[in-house]
Amino acid sequence: MDPKVKRKIGETLIEDGLLSKAQLEEALACQKEKGGLIGSILIEKNFVSEESLISALGKQFRIPYLPLKNYSINPDMAEFLKADFCHKNHVVAFDFDSKKIYVAVADPMNHEALEKIRTLTGRIPQVFIARPSEILNAIYFIYHETS
Repeated sequence: MDPKVKRKIGETLIEDGLLSKAQLEEALACQKEKGGLIGSILIEKNFVSEESLISALGKQFRIPYLPLKNYSINPDMAEFLKADFCHKNHVVAFDFDSKKIYVAVADPMNHEALEKIRTLTGRIPQVFIARPSEILNAIYFIYHETS
């Protein structure tokens, strides 16, 4: 991940023809007034779909998009990270090998969470971007359905 991404998500969405400048300005005004992540605001206002936003974020950060709904999640992942940590950071570990832990994130800028994952697991996080709703479903599967 490149921490010095110069282009903003709104610019990427406009360039891809998924958002108008007027919609971005409205969302930015809402963000200034109420706070929150611009992506969440764009989705709440139905300016872009969750999938379009995640796809654009993946493009922006050069992180592959992984539709978790199509992936068979390793039920042993509960041993690596606590459910509270995953909920708080909108992240889920879905598989691992001897050197890497495969994680899906909603926010690729959350470097603190990725470093914590490296510390907690002793493995290098291999990062994929996923829809927040799919991350929550995966967390539910790992921590609630398999227990």
